Amino acid sequence: MYRIETTDPITGKTVEHLVDMPYVIENDNDDSLVIYFESEINRDLYLQNPAEHRLQHYKKYNGN
Repeated sequence: MYRIETTDPITGKTVEHLVDMPYVIENDNDDSLVIYFESEINRDLYLQNPAEHRLQHYKKYNGN
């Protein structure tokens, strides 16, 4: 199973068009989280300190 986070954790804004948007995949055993960002700058800021930017929402997707 994986989860999709479409709220940019830096700005708090929802990323509505995901095609070609920067993202990060966080893995925890059998559970993965795909986090989308409004810009590469936001993604890079997140990667510098992920614990500083808490995620507020996510959507579960079981692959079906």
